[in-house]
Amino acid sequence: MCPVLNACTSQSFAARKVLSNQQFHPNPSSATDGFDIWWQKTFAQHMAVVAEMSALVLAHRRNGSAGRTRPEQAH
Repeated sequence: MCPVLNACTSQSFAARKVLSNQQFHPNPSSATDGFDIWWQKTFAQHMAVVAEMSALVLAHRRNGSAGRTRPEQAH
């Protein structure tokens, strides 16, 4: 706790100024480009996982239903 309110206030403002200056990338254009590249790679990886999962589910359904009935279909 700070004994003097004005001293505490000026210290906290000085700390905020230092932190805010460090948070920004020096070249915003390259930071945006970097983010776009990361997003495209991440999206492509997620789509590849979804496509692979879809193929596995379809193969499992084909193999699982060949010659067998599902419990919900047996009446």
